[in-house]
Amino acid sequence: MLTLIKDKPRSAAMNMAIDETLFDELQNGACLRVYLWDKAYTTIGYFQANDCNAVRRLTGGLRVDHKDDISYGFCANADDWKCVYNQEETYKYLHAAIKKALESIGYDCNFSGSNSQKQALCVKTLYADDLLLDGKKVVGSCMRRRGKKILVQGSVHLKLTGAQRESFTTEFAKNLAAVLNTSVKVSHLTVSQLQNAEALAKEKYSSLKWNNKL
Repeated sequence: MLTLIKDKPRSAAMNMAIDETLFDELQNGACLRVYLWDKAYTTIGYFQANDCNAVRRLTGGLRVDHKDDISYGFCANADDWKCVYNQEETYKYLHAAIKKALESIGYDCNFSGSNSQKQALCVKTLYADDLLLDGKKVVGSCMRRRGKKILVQGSVHLKLTGAQRESFTTEFAKNLAAVLNTSVKVSHLTVSQLQNAEALAKEKYSSLKWNNKL
């Protein structure tokens, strides 16, 4: 089963905390949370230096500026996601699902097909499975694996209307469920999950110790 959570706009600290909470508690199946940002933020990859007052992600990758993008957190275990140990295949499947979902709302994206020189900013660095629209990178993702589970976080840098976001999210989940050979179950964050995430957002993702890796 693929659990789909359509979430509301939240702070960067809370969005990162919810993704980690869902990742930590996942036992079986897979979970996809699609979410927004309540204002402009910057997140950085786990291994990056923080020179821009950003919130550090649990996943790797490069600096991402957020505001109008629609983002996602996907977590799964090796029993359900067969390419847990293959980063390139993981990105390929996820971005193919996103590509089809964007096509359904009128955006015809293409895979980059090649790698570019690495820069600090994610949208300025191309990997083969990133998605481009009119030559500009609009979709990129980053990953973290713990044991037999993965967490993938990514963003779609397009300003979509409410109706477009709804259609995109539904199609994205449907396409991902097809890869998993399962069905989609729409769910909501529980009180317990929100409480755990709120504590994590305060203690970890809002702290200088984590964000600056002091």
